[in-house]
Amino acid sequence: MKKNIYLLIILLSLVGCKDFLEETSQDLVRPSQVTDLEQILLGDGYGSPYYSTTIFTDEQASTNLDDESFQSTYDELKWLYTWNKDMFTDAGAGYFHCFWEMPYRRILGCNLVLDYLDEMAGKEVLRESLRGEALVLRAWNYFHLVNMFGIAYSQGNPSTDLGVPLKLDATVNGDFYTRNTVAEVYARIEKDLLDGNRLLMENRYERTFYRIDHLAAKAMLSRVYLYMENWDKALAYADSVLILKSDLLDLNNFSMDVYNTSGTGSVYLATAPDEIIWARNYLTGYSLSSSVIAWVIGPFVVSQELIGRYEQGAFADISAKRVRDLRAFFYFTFGMDIWGFQGDMRESIAKGGSSSYIQGIRTAELYLNRAEAYTQKFLKEGNDAYRNQALTDLNRLRKYRFNKEFPADELNITDGQELLEFIIDERFRELCGETNHRWCDLRRYGLTVTHVLKPEGQTYSQDMRHYVLPIPELVLEQNPYLVQN
Repeated sequence: MKKNIYLLIILLSLVGCKDFLEETSQDLVRPSQVTDLEQILLGDGYGSPYYSTTIFTDEQASTNLDDESFQSTYDELKWLYTWNKDMFTDAGAGYFHCFWEMPYRRILGCNLVLDYLDEMAGKEVLRESLRGEALVLRAWNYFHLVNMFGIAYSQGNPSTDLGVPLKLDATVNGDFYTRNTVAEVYARIEKDLLDGNRLLMENRYERTFYRIDHLAAKAMLSRVYLYMENWDKALAYADSVLILKSDLLDLNNFSMDVYNTSGTGSVYLATAPDEIIWARNYLTGYSLSSSVIAWVIGPFVVSQELIGRYEQGAFADISAKRVRDLRAFFYFTFGMDIWGFQGDMRESIAKGGSSSYIQGIRTAELYLNRAEAYTQKFLKEGNDAYRNQALTDLNRLRKYRFNKEFPADELNITDGQELLEFIIDERFRELCGETNHRWCDLRRYGLTVTHVLKPEGQTYSQDMRHYVLPIPELVLEQNPYLVQN
């Protein structure tokens, strides 16, 4: 199925890449079958996800620039690392298509499917299942957009804070779109996820774990409600996932990482291994032409702030897996052949292994969501049962993450605020480098990040409470109705 119909209805007011905006089609090929739209969804709705906010957080640090081949990358990415307001302008780093344009491209693919589904011939179960899948994918992309360009839901006034424009169909009418409020965007995300979850439940269609299903929709709802501080609903949807899929990967019995596909390397496995609910290969690698940030050895690498959060033991040797917390070994790759661990070690977050780059949603997040929601309810109501339930989830997760030779201590934290701070740290350790978790956690809890830019040694600090990314300059030029952050 050609993608020409997609190219005819590009949203000129929403995306910003000049070459992309000028694409046209000479030979329109219209889909006629539901299966044709399925291919459009797989290609344009899913695309290659890109979770791009790690460089703004305390997950990454600047290193001394020993390798001159990284100079141009350093010159480009330092604007993001220092939170410079010109990071997306010609005066700074220039246009980065991954932050604004790429999510809207995927939203457009979802809108295409939703607009044309009722006109297609095919099985009703597949039609309605695809409708649910497209709704959930659209919500997922809007969720990341509003959390990059809008103030965190829990920090400002979502009813008045500006989020991102909502475009809910694939038509082109020449109108420019203004920014909807954070509350309006969240309301649409919630509606799409609820409708999508219902459709996916009612219309079961066999999928691999590389595609959205009802468990992924429920997991996303748990995350959304957690960010909205609706603790009861965050708990309810975490429960609805874990009652059906509660597995956690035991790192003691494994040789790779949490997103390994049972050693086959196939993306077509019918059953998700261990704790994966949904996973996708994502864009990686330094590419100056497409402005993609990498988790590879270079001028910006995994921070000692993150590495230092793991319990490594008295005789720690991370490269040999001689650590208490096995995540310190499995969640990273190391440049041990060039740089030693002490001092200026260079590491990369590689949840999908050193050669495969995969991210998504795992049951580990649901345990952490539930523990956080229980803790917040304990802080509010003082019911000790909530504290105990939070500790049960934390202890279960850590049991599968710690070396059996140096097992995790059983947690029994009695102070609610101390327990919440532990959970925030545990999310840092467990979810580092994945789907913008740390970025969102820093913002919704109003934490401050300090970056030291080497080799100059300049220090920059950012209170993340109300921090948002600037809308790219090129996007503002294409749509004068957008208000800059």
